[in-house]
Amino acid sequence: MAAIESQLIVGQVLQSSSTQYTIIEFIGEGCFGKVAKCHVNSTSELVAVKIMKDTFVQDVEEELSMLSKINVLDPDQFNLVKFHERFEYSSYTCLVFELLEMDLFQYLKTEIGSSMYVNQIRPIAKQMLVALQRLQSLGIIHSDIKSDNVMVVNTEEDALQAKLIDFGLAHPSSSATPGRWLQPIGYRAPEVCLGLSYTEAIDMWGLGCTLANLYLNANLFPVRCEYLMMKAMVEYLGMPSEDQLLFGMHTKKYFCQEADELGLTWRLLTPEEYSGINGVKAKEWPPWRPHFYSLDDLIYVSFLYNV
Repeated sequence: MAAIESQLIVGQVLQSSSTQYTIIEFIGEGCFGKVAKCHVNSTSELVAVKIMKDTFVQDVEEELSMLSKINVLDPDQFNLVKFHERFEYSSYTCLVFELLEMDLFQYLKTEIGSSMYVNQIRPIAKQMLVALQRLQSLGIIHSDIKSDNVMVVNTEEDALQAKLIDFGLAHPSSSATPGRWLQPIGYRAPEVCLGLSYTEAIDMWGLGCTLANLYLNANLFPVRCEYLMMKAMVEYLGMPSEDQLLFGMHTKKYFCQEADELGLTWRLLTPEEYSGINGVKAKEWPPWRPHFYSLDDLIYVSFLYNV
């Protein structure tokens, strides 16, 4: 990030072939670069400009490929972020999007301050289902559905409108490759964890985790440790099927077989076994985080937890 910070500053003008964008403030950042809130000099419109490092050229081309497919749709009708243009500035590639107010993580923290009621969550769920259905019709897997990537358009409107953003990790479903690491920890579907074949259904899993976050004001699955994430999945949903465990490319990262009176039986690794096999220390289960034994148990949650 130091390279971008040293060359791009508030007040600087980014020039495309037809438009000048003045940086007002930086509103987000990641390994790719930064997102700047910009003023369109000719119209006074406010936009979000994603400023990509030159080391991410291939990622830019992949994201643009997905955006070009999505851009033929009406972004408002299908609850997808509106993409305006791409241009080069110095050694950076800039992608210009409509400016949205805040993501669901910020909204929950600053506007709600607690968990949301089901009747508040339902409109968000409906809008995201419309977005995912449209992506599926285009053969696109978003693969990064999480609270940070669902934006509230305007908190001052009576009817809350949400849009799906960030197609940096999106890819065609036809290129889905078993064993590929996708989705953030805590939002990762079981088939991705185990290294199985996957489809657009992994986005539904990510959306479910996002909506649960709104309901709980906390993460449904641990987000700081892959082992604890899998442990929670097993506790909530039970062990994966025999076939899933047998054919998963990453199965032995989390599970092992041992002999008993019935033959070979799969079980979850202990934290010590996981650490020894993977070279990554498994975190301890936080004492304040309860153990659930089905998703139905979440109905009775009356306190906050976090990991």
